[in-house]
Amino acid sequence: MSSLFLFLVLVSLAACSSKKKQVVAEIGDEKIYLGEYENQYLKTQGNLDSAKNSSIESRKEFLDLYIKYRLKVKDARERGLLKSDDIQNDLNQYKSNFVTSFLVDKEVVEPQIKSLYDKKEYEVRASHILVNLPQQNKSVEDSIKAYQKANDILKKLKDGTPFEQVAFEMSEDNSAKQNYGDLYYFTAGMTVPEFEDAVYKLKVGDYTKEIVRTPFGLHIVKLTDKRKRSNGIRASHILIQEQKDSLGKTVDSMATYEKAKQVLQRIRNGEDFAAVATEVSQDPGSAQKGGDLGYFDRRRMVQPFDSVAFLLKVGEVSDLVRTPFGWHVIKVIDIKGYEPFDKQKETLKGDFKRGPQFKSDYTKFLDKARKGFNFEIKEEGIVFLKSKLDTTKTFSQFNLDSLFSPQDKETIIATYKDGKVSVTDFVSYLGRNRDFMASMATTENLNTVINNSADNSILMKVAVKENVEKDPDYIAQLTEYENGLLSFKVDQEELWRNIKITPEELSAYYESNKDKYSFTDSNMVKTRPFDDVKSEISNLLQQDRFKQLEMQYVENLKKKYPVKVNDAVLADAFKN
Repeated sequence: MSSLFLFLVLVSLAACSSKKKQVVAEIGDEKIYLGEYENQYLKTQGNLDSAKNSSIESRKEFLDLYIKYRLKVKDARERGLLKSDDIQNDLNQYKSNFVTSFLVDKEVVEPQIKSLYDKKEYEVRASHILVNLPQQNKSVEDSIKAYQKANDILKKLKDGTPFEQVAFEMSEDNSAKQNYGDLYYFTAGMTVPEFEDAVYKLKVGDYTKEIVRTPFGLHIVKLTDKRKRSNGIRASHILIQEQKDSLGKTVDSMATYEKAKQVLQRIRNGEDFAAVATEVSQDPGSAQKGGDLGYFDRRRMVQPFDSVAFLLKVGEVSDLVRTPFGWHVIKVIDIKGYEPFDKQKETLKGDFKRGPQFKSDYTKFLDKARKGFNFEIKEEGIVFLKSKLDTTKTFSQFNLDSLFSPQDKETIIATYKDGKVSVTDFVSYLGRNRDFMASMATTENLNTVINNSADNSILMKVAVKENVEKDPDYIAQLTEYENGLLSFKVDQEELWRNIKITPEELSAYYESNKDKYSFTDSNMVKTRPFDDVKSEISNLLQQDRFKQLEMQYVENLKKKYPVKVNDAVLADAFKN
């Protein structure tokens, strides 16, 4: 990188960072920075494109709401409400779970999501040839045979036999007889790590020269395409359905095709796509919306539709596309760009946690933590549990509370540094994790439950060792949770507690608004009885009263903590 280019990059980054620190509003002696406002507003919009395209009125409305929220929190803190017993109890319960989840995010998730982000910028299309590995009652001979077959496949490919032909002839993936090994487009996080890593290392047209082993078997993988991906597209379509007979067979397909051609020609001649879709499309779900399908990701639609839609540019109309549903004309309305890392971070965390690699990485992290604190399952503990539990039955078939006496429950079944796992912990874990109750009480599962019974305590020890509670991100997230509790407490004590709706008010509203509760039945106008709508009216009046009280309360807070808004900074939001 040249010195000049590096200088320009650093200047750009500094300017961006400086902009985020501009003050968009002040509440007494507190400042709301543009970066904070953008992060909060983005949560309400869902994605960066929506936030960027939002109106200034929408941004002002949200800023007003956020200022109202911050006023309540500031006043609550200065009044010492954070020290109240109910908030402290709620906070302590939350922290006991949050500290370990934050630790896992920091140590397991975050190291992987930047790599996931970089990979997900691209989508890949790959083919594979699968050789199954025996899963049960497997022998060394069976594994050797599988590897021999995989090596024979590699030899055929090296000798020049087309990949698709070898997949059709030799792959043990049943779908290869139809798709010749093609897996279509996918992106990072959608398959197992071993397979994903192999695909993303290949160049387009190459195949793996080494056998790739995954939990599904042995693979030889070929990369057939790699391209930058979007965060989804918005498209409209016009569907002309195939005609079916009483047996569900297609009839007169040429007539359907000719009808579809006429529709396409109307679009080519300049007619409005949405108007034509409303008039002739046979998709009941989208026709009345001008054919609009909304936003969708790759692989959400059937492959013939998907493969064409994701090649179109904004405003471009496809030729006729045939799917099992009939003939389609497709128009792309919008393409979402690939958003910056910071804007996708939370989504990426969720994607990673749902993916197969997280389970593997989390297990390794737990194993390391257990070893670090000398975790050990007592053999005599396993023997004791097996003396009480029939290993041919599931845990749900036992009444665990009555099965173990008070003395039994004190039995130590595992130890770790400054801690232990008792039968009480074992039973408590199963009580909290009902899904595990369907598992057999085998030796393997006994070990798993004992491990899991200790994990939260061990993770708490790791968190203390790593000073998690001093981490700035931890403090920021905990503060946000505290603020939510404080705002809720203010609403309850200052507003909702003072709202009382009398029977007379309910009756008066009903009498004045009977038309709202009227309906036509058999050409007669009827009115719903008062008792049927009383709770509905009460809720409505309470909401109105809340708004009135809140407005007065907030105005008083603004006198106590003067509010200033910088409209010029607000107008600059979401501009790079």
